[in-house]
Amino acid sequence: MPASRPSRLSRRRLVLAAALAPACTPLAAREACPGWPLWSAYVQKFVQDDGRVIDDQHQTRYTTSEGQAYSLFFALVANDRERFDTLLQWTDRHLAQGELGERLPGWRWGRHDDGQWTLLDANAAADADLWLAHTLFEAARLWREPRHRTLATRLLARIREQEVVEVPGLGPTVLPGPQGFRLDGGVLRLNPSYLAVHQLRGLAREDASGPWDAIAAGTPKLLAAIAPRGFVPDWTLYADKLGWHVDASSPPLGSWDAIRSCLWAGLLHADDPLKARLMHLTRGMAALLQSGKELPQQVRTDTGAPQGAAPAGFSAALLPWLQSGQRPWLLTGQLERLRSLSADGLRWPAGCTAGLVGQPPTYYDQALALFGTGFVEGRFAFDRAGRLTVAWAR
Repeated sequence: MPASRPSRLSRRRLVLAAALAPACTPLAAREACPGWPLWSAYVQKFVQDDGRVIDDQHQTRYTTSEGQAYSLFFALVANDRERFDTLLQWTDRHLAQGELGERLPGWRWGRHDDGQWTLLDANAAADADLWLAHTLFEAARLWREPRHRTLATRLLARIREQEVVEVPGLGPTVLPGPQGFRLDGGVLRLNPSYLAVHQLRGLAREDASGPWDAIAAGTPKLLAAIAPRGFVPDWTLYADKLGWHVDASSPPLGSWDAIRSCLWAGLLHADDPLKARLMHLTRGMAALLQSGKELPQQVRTDTGAPQGAAPAGFSAALLPWLQSGQRPWLLTGQLERLRSLSADGLRWPAGCTAGLVGQPPTYYDQALALFGTGFVEGRFAFDRAGRLTVAWAR
């Protein structure tokens, strides 16, 4: 890390703060929080009985394939098979017209201008597709459910055909979707936060002839080219003549998408050969915290200049990185920030995120919180081969 550690006096204060703060260990979570209270609160607020996940940050309260895929993963971590089935059925029926596996799910469903609720954009979103395929493979293994493996295999074949692209000097990587990301003049528009190496490891295990390990190997090469200060941009462009570059009409910013690159680096198993490199390449947010700055909502990736105050979900997304990077004083600070930004934070039991985060709580904050706090509370992890390990199956 480029920034120095706190002074001895500061460390003493931080140790005292850590002692007074709620414990955040797998044992504390299991003792204080039977079940998964945050998942239960999330379902009550954002998931309809029919399996539709509502993104309430938008006035139209639409649904995305991302929300469905993330929620399927959380249902698996929670061992909530009934909810998993309703989420999958809704995704199939409404985002893939009952042909999930034969086609990729459309990314956005909601109310049309004519008042009808329908699929608004049939173009797929690769991050959701990858999470959906990986989660189905893991559900097949953990629940011994062969039909999930069959569906995952078909989905992965569609992803491979429609969303994988070869980039000179990098190798294969993932387009954000089948349509709209191959621009004029041979320019590619990519989203680095769609690449989660633990997930690519798992897909490589299921599809050994596929490009997944090669995509994983290219991920640090991509981040090294576009994140020289440790801040990943939300979007980047590639062209044969220009190489990696940003849109000339807007500054390079890392924000809502890019925070997930820190999250995925933190979730990666400690023995993965890319772990240390990915942690270094996503070090920027932790470096800001270590220098005494508040967590920002946006960062200029070329200068490192922070802008605005981050929402609660950003603090949650950074927890696995801080835990993996052995920054306990920063981990404690972000856990306390989560509590302070939640209306019921003071009532959370020790070692447990028991309520919705943020004021007001929004879908995306909760999704990041379920990933981040679920990991540090020991509810799930990934092994070196990308297999999901869950508390209920240990």
